[in-house]
Amino acid sequence: MQNPIGYFLYSFVSRTYFILVKLVAPFNKRAKDLVEGQKGLLQKIIANESNTQNKNIWFHVASLGEYEQGRPVMEALKHLYPNHRLVVTFFSPSGYQARQNDPLINAAYYLPFESKKNAETVCNAIAPVMAFYVKYDLWYWYIQTIKNNNVPLFLIAAQFRPNQIFFKKIGAFQRNILKAFTYIFCQNESSLNLLKTININQAMVSGDNRYDRVAQTIENQKELPFIKEFTGNNFTTIVGSSYEIEEAMVEFALQKMEQKVKFIIAPHFVNPERIIAIQKRFKGNCITYSSIYNETKLEAFSVLIIDSIGLLAKLYKYGQLAFIGGGFKENGLHNSLEAAAFGTAICFGPKLKRFPEAQELVQQKIAITVNEPNDFLQILQQYANDENLTKLTAQKSFEFVQYNKGATQRVMDKVKEILT
Repeated sequence: MQNPIGYFLYSFVSRTYFILVKLVAPFNKRAKDLVEGQKGLLQKIIANESNTQNKNIWFHVASLGEYEQGRPVMEALKHLYPNHRLVVTFFSPSGYQARQNDPLINAAYYLPFESKKNAETVCNAIAPVMAFYVKYDLWYWYIQTIKNNNVPLFLIAAQFRPNQIFFKKIGAFQRNILKAFTYIFCQNESSLNLLKTININQAMVSGDNRYDRVAQTIENQKELPFIKEFTGNNFTTIVGSSYEIEEAMVEFALQKMEQKVKFIIAPHFVNPERIIAIQKRFKGNCITYSSIYNETKLEAFSVLIIDSIGLLAKLYKYGQLAFIGGGFKENGLHNSLEAAAFGTAICFGPKLKRFPEAQELVQQKIAITVNEPNDFLQILQQYANDENLTKLTAQKSFEFVQYNKGATQRVMDKVKEILT
């Protein structure tokens, strides 16, 4: 084994992580779901995949966001290879639970916890003819096993930063992960340049596949019953993937606004405790999506709480402003491109370091950063009282997404070139 120190440290850290997940599982729902998902998992994969005769294309994604980012490439591959099966593994319970029944894919599994034995078992069972990783969640043994089996291996939508261990002197072992890929598709030029500093040249800038995905969303949009009835002719803000800090700012703004405005809140976590907490915050002035069918006077409520998974991307068409959650947490901002695709003005918290698309939205004056409750109140007042500004920003937002499409075609062109 080359670099035994790096191997030891990696093994120690990864095993410690999985032990910690098991220890906190009784007290944390996400950890519990992850541990529960591992029970009987290897046997399930072996049993299911041993009964298939078709060739498999294997995608691994961390969670729902990465799945949506990779989905346009999955669709393109399915069109190119209609007789192949698409097998997707997820690390996160939220991703697996939301998309395990997507008709596009033939099989979905949690990824068994990292070990050499697990990797060899899973790779032998799935027996992919090609494999794709989306953005990150790069597990050493899985990637090395795929490489050792001489399977073409691609990383799409890659985004790197100088402070990552791959680019440090102590990162020799981790660099083996990146060197195992047949080809790497980067979101931006800076990521490609970082790869060149460690002598990885089998790479190119393809762009961000999320632009293609969100553009598809508006083309295939269906009406949601009762949402339009709830918003009426009122200025509406969609609060997407929210945490308590965004919800508190909405509460503050709602108390201060003189004119009637509406809010649709889709919290990041939709467990009963979170939904109840939001209901308490807005008292009798809110209604949940699951109960909307039983309510006859929707115009009486100012806040609609989305207590179901998978609706957020369909909601942005009903709003004039989007308040994207996670921007007050390091590396926490959620997908702002879904809102941009529908032509909404956008705001979010200030922590954008790892989100170049959000930084670009700010530079283009499509999005505005929020630091405190008064900031959000001023943004809300500004757009609610200026219809021309709202329409101008909406047009710029829509055009921004349309301009940046095309990553999927660039990926597919290169993949076909490599495989032929």
